[in-house]
Amino acid sequence: MMSSSPLLTNNGILDLIESEGIKSGRHAKQPTLQIINIRRVPANALTDVYWAVLSDGTNSIEVVISTHLSHLVQSGQLEQHSIVTIKTYQYNVTDDNIHIVSISEVEICGDTTPEEKIGNPVSILDTLHKKNSVKNDGDHYFNLDEDDEWEYDDEDKEEPLTWSEGDEPSNFCDWTIKVQRIEQDGDTALKSQGKHNIKQGGKRGKENNSNKNEELCFKSNIKCYHVHKAILSVGPRRSDYFATLFKQSHLSEFATSTSHIPLQASAADSFPALLDYIYTENMIKFSTKNATAIRHLAHYFGMRPLWKQTSAFIRGDFSLDTAATYLSEAIIYHDEKLELASIAILAENIEEINRRTLTKLSPSSFERIFASPRLKCRSRKLSDIVLKYCQTQGGSVDMSLLMKCTRSEVMPSVSRKAALPLLKVAVAGEEKAGVDMSNTHNVLRARCVETCVEEWKETLAKPLLALECRDKNISRILGASSLEHRDLPLAIQVELLEKALCAAKIELDDVKAELLFREEQVEEFMKKGKLSGKSSSE
Repeated sequence: MMSSSPLLTNNGILDLIESEGIKSGRHAKQPTLQIINIRRVPANALTDVYWAVLSDGTNSIEVVISTHLSHLVQSGQLEQHSIVTIKTYQYNVTDDNIHIVSISEVEICGDTTPEEKIGNPVSILDTLHKKNSVKNDGDHYFNLDEDDEWEYDDEDKEEPLTWSEGDEPSNFCDWTIKVQRIEQDGDTALKSQGKHNIKQGGKRGKENNSNKNEELCFKSNIKCYHVHKAILSVGPRRSDYFATLFKQSHLSEFATSTSHIPLQASAADSFPALLDYIYTENMIKFSTKNATAIRHLAHYFGMRPLWKQTSAFIRGDFSLDTAATYLSEAIIYHDEKLELASIAILAENIEEINRRTLTKLSPSSFERIFASPRLKCRSRKLSDIVLKYCQTQGGSVDMSLLMKCTRSEVMPSVSRKAALPLLKVAVAGEEKAGVDMSNTHNVLRARCVETCVEEWKETLAKPLLALECRDKNISRILGASSLEHRDLPLAIQVELLEKALCAAKIELDDVKAELLFREEQVEEFMKKGKLSGKSSSE
């Protein structure tokens, strides 16, 4: 019978069981087959064995995958529907007539995996059994039309063990994890997250902080997850944290078979995905929002493979657009390297930061960016960014932060567009802090006033002319809708207008001097013209 696909070797399954012994090398048949099923079977506390069903499109057989190939399954290179060429394999039949095929070398064919099973293969062992069976076997002596004495229901099929959430545990659950969701007010990170006090011999344990949970001044709620100790502590996706815990039966947790674990909000939200990762062969779907929290969970529960996968995702996802989110999460989980990297990229590219990114930055993070030695920004552009941040944050920017972000060595000058609004912010900050910096040299207030005076036509004169002009067309052309300086204290208004008048007077004097100079040039030119005319006539 021909294979149902040119990708697979005709009668490839028969090649595997042609004769007993180890088959390897170029003289051995090397059939190309499809994996139509793959499953994990725990061999012992440290090792898992994977079984697979191979198919040539017509026949199939279940084989054992050698343990040194397990990493191909765990990494997803060998998966359901993969096409592989069997390079080295061994076939044996036991005394109990059990057929065992083990594969120890494969070559994965192609860059893509078919989406479905090829053909409709049947078990080769069932086919061989039918061919070799004696005609007068047991079926000859029994009435096959009679109902089976054992009524089999599809619902009786064995279901895989799963975790559950809520009050009712799923089948065979023998442990409960109570996750306390920690939500903090403000942008201060959780200073410490306790772990259970687990000690084995002289090994370093983890601190039991369950009694301190009641002392945390945070809003919190608790979710219960019912799990299986064997699943959490055994296998390639096991948790070293729980594997160690379950060996310490003298701990208080064993009285109620319950672990109490406080987690930050984003980590608590990602905890179900962590359980799915342990219980199934599925990979976690990482995102900018959950990657830092999942990496924290992987470190917390001792899951190094997951930690490495998450770290690889963060490195690939890290950019100017995602840095603000990673910075806020890194502060929560005390990830110093991620904090420094986020601050560095934001400081170096601060001129390109958009308003959405600014809204994600807490005041303390914004201050750290401005204090970074990697800060690269033109002074006037920096004033626009500070103004935009103050507008997005409302009243959360205090005078201390404003002074640090606008110090003269960082921002020696202010843009015309930001001068008047920043002056209002500075004055409001002074009033809120109860200080008066009107006589202080080179503070933000003084620089804003200086810029407003230098640009008096745009900041003061133009809005006044636009609003007080009776001609609506002229008002529309001037494009001013309000007199921002009138929102300032009266003393500052007077200061602005006095200095603007002085600036206007100086500019007017300069214009007059220029006009007088030009008139004198014209008169001198005309005199020279008359003299040259007389000399030519003579």
